Amino acid sequence: MDYASSQGLQMFGERWDRIIAERGAQAAFFHADGSALSFRQLDAGARAVRPEGDHVTAQGDVPAILQALLAGFLHGVPVHLVEKDRQRRVPVISPPAGTALIKQTVGGSGARRCQFFTFDQIAADVDRLHHALDLGAHGVAVAAISCAHSFGLTMTVLQTLLNGVPSCFAPHPFAQPLMEAMRHHERVFLPGVPALWKSWLMGDVRFGNVSLAVSAGSPLTPALERMAMEKHGLKIHNLYGTSECGAVSWDDASVLRGDERDLGVLLPGVRADRDTAGRLVVSSSSVGLGYDEALPGESYGGGVFVTCDEVAVREGRLFFERSLGGGINVAGRKLSPAEIAEKIMRATGLTRVAVRGAASRDPERCQDIIAELDVPQKEINAEFKTRACALLAPWEAPRKWIGRNA
Repeated sequence: MDYASSQGLQMFGERWDRIIAERGAQAAFFHADGSALSFRQLDAGARAVRPEGDHVTAQGDVPAILQALLAGFLHGVPVHLVEKDRQRRVPVISPPAGTALIKQTVGGSGARRCQFFTFDQIAADVDRLHHALDLGAHGVAVAAISCAHSFGLTMTVLQTLLNGVPSCFAPHPFAQPLMEAMRHHERVFLPGVPALWKSWLMGDVRFGNVSLAVSAGSPLTPALERMAMEKHGLKIHNLYGTSECGAVSWDDASVLRGDERDLGVLLPGVRADRDTAGRLVVSSSSVGLGYDEALPGESYGGGVFVTCDEVAVREGRLFFERSLGGGINVAGRKLSPAEIAEKIMRATGLTRVAVRGAASRDPERCQDIIAELDVPQKEINAEFKTRACALLAPWEAPRKWIGRNA
């Protein structure tokens, strides 16, 4: 264990020991049926986990990710986050000194890579959100979105481990399971992506005990924000950030936004500038160490990250213009065009497939996937599409297929 790692472990250990001393018998994590694990029980389970050599893999449902995170932090080895439907990507370089967390994500670039973070960088993001959004005063964190993604991770289970905020698990992000998970608690705060917020609002979810509603992952439309306010008196606060640097800004107002491009005010300790191409440059203590594979022209590390987004900065507020990256954003899930194209080629035997994103008619979906193939359009029938999608996850399936002579 290097010196930086031991420092991070000591910092976490001191925080965790304090939480155990103050709240050991209190509930740390609630299952959907209302049953709970105390902080002390969570601690005992994590200490029994043995690292997988030089790391701990955090994959599966929220309880498994929570346990793996705690085990890695306690044992002083990096925790590698992996989505349920993915295999662990072995970093092409050794994790830099001091690495405590490895994210495996596509992000705005469209390239699936590993990102490395020290414990200090993780804690900076978690604490920034905790204090700016006053999460300690909003009850239980509802984990209805993936905690293998940065937004769900930082808003829920890391708040539990670093700040003692209890979290509860909604095993499926649909109306009935969500209400079942929330009904056991007097006050909850609910993070979600716009596509889920639309589903929850149209599915007649009751939000009477929701003290804070937050949306991230893709732009929150004024229409959806207005629907929540008019139907439930619920203000959804838009949050903007990236996996590389954590949360950047949020809409802290209690009234509806007047501009759909408004990404809110900068969070404390975050600086925002623009480079010559208009891309947002973020400087903060939560910017990660870097990627395992860098692309030409990227700048990531040393406390600075140049995003793929063109964003205007006006008196401490951010206004989204457009994304300049190659990633496809489907309902808040960032997808790699190259990965989708490669799977289609393997399934069909084609040697040329181009995949790209295009604006969806459903604004909460954000983008649709377009596949361009070197086959006659008349051959792209239902049978062909079924075969072409055999290796794809449901959310990776193209909405539009373009062949020759289209």
